[in-house]
Parts: sequence; C-alpha cells; structure tokens
Amino acid sequence: MKIDRHNLKILQALQTNARISNLNLSEQIGLSESACLARVKRLTSERYIREFHAEVNLDKVRHAEFYVNVALKRQDARTSESFRRAINEIPQIVSCVKMSGEFDYMLRFVCPDAADFNQVSEQLLANEDAAISRMTSHLVIEKTKPFTGYPLELLFQD
Repeated sequence: MKIDRHNLKILQALQTNARISNLNLSEQIGLSESACLARVKRLTSERYIREFHAEVNLDKVRHAEFYVNVALKRQDARTSESFRRAINEIPQIVSCVKMSGEFDYMLRFVCPDAADFNQVSEQLLANEDAAISRMTSHLVIEKTKPFTGYPLELLFQD
C-alpha cells in the first residue's frame, strides 16, 4: 500500500484525534466521506493503524512513574523469553523496549506510589526466571515533552 498525501493526512489527523467523525475527517482531508472511510479501513487492515484508544490523564490520579534500565544475566533466546514472560505478569509495567548498549531493556512502570514500585521491583529482581543481573531506576519528575504523535511527514519521506 502506498502512503500518498491523503493517507498521510488521515494518519496525522487520527493520531491527533481518533474520535474525529468521518464527515469532519473527510472535510479536513479533502475527500468524499466514502473515499475517506475506505482509506481508513484499508489503513487499518494493512496495520498502519493498529488500534484506537483513549489516553488516560495520569495527572488526575495518584501515581508514580519510573523508567528502569535492566541488564540480563545471559544473552540468549531462552533467557530473553523467560524475562518477557516474567514482566508480562506485572501490571505496573506498562511498556518494555529492547535496547542496545549497556542495558538490555528499558521498562516503564506506572505505580500508585514509590512504595508499590519498590515492592514490585524487588520482587522482579528476586525472580530467578527474570534473570536480571542489574537494574537502575529513574523517577519521572516532569514530562517536559509528552508524546503527541509520531513525526509522520518525516517518516514517510521518499
């Protein structure tokens, strides 16, 4: 599927406001409603759009957010899979990315408070299946530039 200027505009509009009506989207993009809807369906079926969801405003609830760097004891597929299974059991871990460099993974925790984070991180570190050799944690003090969407125009340049 080719991402032309209309598809790019649709993706940009939907990542800004996934609740926009098809009528408003079609007017914003400059296509008929049926053409716009067909493009959204195709972008979804081709997995350019993975899902539509609401972002909860964490500032409205009690929480503590941490980024945690993790180094594993061994660098093999079995250890990595065991680690993935262990972290998927912990609801406070809301995302995980594999990294290059000194650490193997970066985890993002969202917990009710620092005490909960301490308890959960100690349990994770003690879990032999997780095979963690070292962890460093960083408390988020302020979101200086919150995520507002990907720079799609740059990513789809030829």
